[in-house]
Amino acid sequence: MTEPEARRIAAELLRKLPLPGEAALPAASICDGMGLDPEQAETVGQVLITLLNAFGVLAVKDCQVRADHVTSSLFLRSLAEYVATGTPILGNWARARVGEPPYLDQEALAGPQFLYLMERQRGRLSPRARPLRRVKVAQVVVKARLRGQGVNYLIMYDSAADQYQLPGGRMRPADPGMREVAVRELEEELPRFVFDSRTDQLVELGTAEITQPSRTLGALTAYEIAFFQLRSSRAQLLAGPDARWVKPEILLEEGAQVNRAGLNMEGLRWLHDSLPHGIGALPLSLMGVQRRTLRAIVRDRPWEFYGLVLGVLGIIISIILFFLE
Repeated sequence: MTEPEARRIAAELLRKLPLPGEAALPAASICDGMGLDPEQAETVGQVLITLLNAFGVLAVKDCQVRADHVTSSLFLRSLAEYVATGTPILGNWARARVGEPPYLDQEALAGPQFLYLMERQRGRLSPRARPLRRVKVAQVVVKARLRGQGVNYLIMYDSAADQYQLPGGRMRPADPGMREVAVRELEEELPRFVFDSRTDQLVELGTAEITQPSRTLGALTAYEIAFFQLRSSRAQLLAGPDARWVKPEILLEEGAQVNRAGLNMEGLRWLHDSLPHGIGALPLSLMGVQRRTLRAIVRDRPWEFYGLVLGVLGIIISIILFFLE
């Protein structure tokens, strides 16, 4: 059978499914005229019905089948047109990023985005949904006191996932252990940071098992997250442009956002609940009070900064006018 013949037959099968209000057909009858013997026809019909049932478009009763609704029958006929012409519905499968609505047309029909919506729905419908992949991850809690802001925690922006998370990353095949993963990720994500065992240590806090759709590939993924806390005698830690310091109430709040990006902290919330007194009882990671750069202040509190600048300019102008009089 050639590919055009296969497409034609598949499209005819979809078009033969009865509309709502029409008499339902036995599964084997769908394949009438396709040159199949009765046993083959019944098998092909059942396979087709089983596949289409995943879309919820059929009404099946006593081995009789028809479209469930006018809209679902239109979906089946639209699908038949795609099949008949060999036109793919989805594309851009190499795109390594998914997101939340609203979506543009090209975003909603990108393969990973569609997969993400499918997998998120599957996870919601069944708490025991089987993950399609397993990943080991190391994450590091960095807790420090910021000048004028009290205790804060360091988070990093992941541009691929479009969300913030703790410093860390996934285990690679060549990594000997999770501690080495944590060290590598700290050195990659923090400017000019080189782990020194004389001043730095990583304290194990626990391991969480979290299953959720991947924000890069879209598939339901089982994450084994090993948590560490950085404890250092360093006075200061330089944070890069993708880093933010946030207060614990923001860090642990479900649905919280920073700069209109979400926080992926489901594993940390598990850790917080598992510790005797939560993450608030953990010691500070750094000895000194962290000084914020002017760039960070302008980025996080722009109106306060510009108000201060205008106030200073006003004072300068007033002084100049005073001496000119």
